[in-house]
Amino acid sequence: GKVPSELSVNRSGRWEQARGGGSRGDMAPSRMSSGSAASVFKKMNYFKKMPDDLTISTNSGSIITMVGALAMALLFVLEFSAFLSLKVETLIEVDDTIDTMMRINFNVTIDDAPCEYVSVDLTDITGTYEHNITRHISKVRLSQWRRWIALHPDEGAGMPAYIQPTTAELAEIQVEREGVEAANAAQLARAVMLDGAEPGVHVANAMAAMEESKLLDVHGNPLGEVVALSQKTTEAYVTTHDLVFVNFFAPWCHWCQALEPIWEQAAAKLPDLHYGEHVKIASVDCVAHVEFCRTMHIRAFPTLLLYTDHSMENPLLYRATRSTEAILEFLEANAKRNHIDHEAEAGAKIAAVSQVHSTASGPEGCMVAGHLLAKKVPGTFHIKLHSPAYSHDAALMNASHVIHHLSFGGDPTSDGGGNILDLGKSSVLNKPFVTAENGHTFVHFHKVVCRMREYLSGTKVGSYSYTMHTSAYKETAAEAFPSVKFSYDLSPMKVVERESTMPTYHFITSLCAIIGGFFTILSIFENTVHYSIETVSKKLS
Repeated sequence: GKVPSELSVNRSGRWEQARGGGSRGDMAPSRMSSGSAASVFKKMNYFKKMPDDLTISTNSGSIITMVGALAMALLFVLEFSAFLSLKVETLIEVDDTIDTMMRINFNVTIDDAPCEYVSVDLTDITGTYEHNITRHISKVRLSQWRRWIALHPDEGAGMPAYIQPTTAELAEIQVEREGVEAANAAQLARAVMLDGAEPGVHVANAMAAMEESKLLDVHGNPLGEVVALSQKTTEAYVTTHDLVFVNFFAPWCHWCQALEPIWEQAAAKLPDLHYGEHVKIASVDCVAHVEFCRTMHIRAFPTLLLYTDHSMENPLLYRATRSTEAILEFLEANAKRNHIDHEAEAGAKIAAVSQVHSTASGPEGCMVAGHLLAKKVPGTFHIKLHSPAYSHDAALMNASHVIHHLSFGGDPTSDGGGNILDLGKSSVLNKPFVTAENGHTFVHFHKVVCRMREYLSGTKVGSYSYTMHTSAYKETAAEAFPSVKFSYDLSPMKVVERESTMPTYHFITSLCAIIGGFFTILSIFENTVHYSIETVSKKLS
């Protein structure tokens, strides 16, 4: 409200009428007696009142009052909402956490490498080197369409325990070889003694006679021998026999050389077995027939495939121990499974052997998932695509892969139960990394930053974020094979996210500032508007 303009206060403190000059009465406050405590108390009053009959209301003042009231109500609601809400403050501090271990969670699919060849290694700058880690890691065999075939039979228990021939097996093979050679030499000697022709002619005739005397099967193939196949003869040979067990080998391969006498011994024993006439053992030289082996998706040597049902489709990959007994046991189980020996019941032996070997059509892949515990120092975990139980050709290997999940952090003491995708936040989810050329290695570089969340309750929870950069290069060293590497380095700083709320005193202070500030600003604005209108009105009148 406003004081009427015709009223004013004179110097003596009395209200008087400006135009009439007459006094309207003594409006001054009563004199205070010096030393009166009540008078001193009244002087300290900052909220002195003015009689209602001395104020007037204006339209502009009413409008400004309503607008100001609405604005103050809105600011009050917003301030109260801020008072109730949770505030997160982000700070950068030196990483002073005392954790010595860090958990690495991953789920990666290698499209063109069977689980038989895949292993996980871990190294760091302190000299730690862990080879073929299997604890908390699962491997799933995948078809060329990334469909699950089965869990790898040695999942969680290390790679297959391939062993070289025992001393007894080598001795038995040597005795058989020596016996055959001695018999052949005796036969040649008798032939030379019975004929008066030149020794060279006798030897040739005797060898020809021995070749003619070999027992042949119904297809004209020698019994008890390994049949050498090529790209032109393999399909025809497979389609004319019930079971054909083929060894895809390379002459330079150490493991192939160790398998050769065992392979020949198994072939020699087949004719004496009741199912032997239906099973053939053959081999393919992948150095002489490179393109054929690539077409058959051979990635390592030796690769042993069993073709069944007169078909080149869906061969069985042999994964058991490379010994004569294991090979014959595998062939017997599959002969029973294919009803070749016509036994009524194959028994549990069939299931036990065939469980290890599953049908694989086309290139077989592997999904590797799990977690590692690593020291909190720069290091690398390495998914290798070659196995010490095989010989590999880098030109046949492709390291294209998909990273389904990769995260750092989690409880290092837990066993990792539950879904791997629940363990942390992954910056790369289902991201493919593809190379059209074989023999390339992928390297993913990660800069890992610790993140600490401090809750209102005082609880602190740590996690990790990271950035990733990827490069690929071609392996040129003689003993180097394509692989997938994940290198990581930790930042010395950490990001702290600290929860907080607005203090009560802060809220009250802000509320007073809103009310007082609005009243002050609105008062100045209203006075300006009022006196401007009044001045204009006087000039116009």
